[in-house]
Amino acid sequence: MYHTALKLREAQEFIQAFHRHSPPLKRHMFSIGVSSHQGWGGKLLGVATVDRCSSAWSKRYDHVELRRLCIRPDAKKNTASFLIGKVKDACFAMGYRVIITYTKPNECGASLKASGFWLQKARWVKGQPEHDRGLLQWVAVRDRQPDAEERAWTKQTLEQIKEDVNK
Repeated sequence: MYHTALKLREAQEFIQAFHRHSPPLKRHMFSIGVSSHQGWGGKLLGVATVDRCSSAWSKRYDHVELRRLCIRPDAKKNTASFLIGKVKDACFAMGYRVIITYTKPNECGASLKASGFWLQKARWVKGQPEHDRGLLQWVAVRDRQPDAEERAWTKQTLEQIKEDVNK
């Protein structure tokens, strides 16, 4: 797999075609794509868009938000983790200290966990993890891995959500 910079229009078109529930963004700081071959001849397998934070974190200039992560259904299993790793490398190289992202509670977050993110907040409607008000806030911090307590809370919360889905 190979990564490449993308223009906003390219990321928007891919997200429009493949994202499960979110529309394309109207702006971004940058977007990264992953393709099957080096150069422009490869098939685009996924995109990630990064922008300033859209939440209460927006006043923090050392924070950015991974706003969209979208992978083709036929992409290799580790495509999302590869792309998240490239986003982290780029953001931290540009001097940002914290990357925040959000998922729906019914999304497993395995690629985020594998890439060094951990849960900071979790909110969902009991018995309805796909409800619009449900949201998980993930965070990655430069030069810091989650401690044992943060890993345990992330694991426990994801297990609670999974149990809630299966009830």
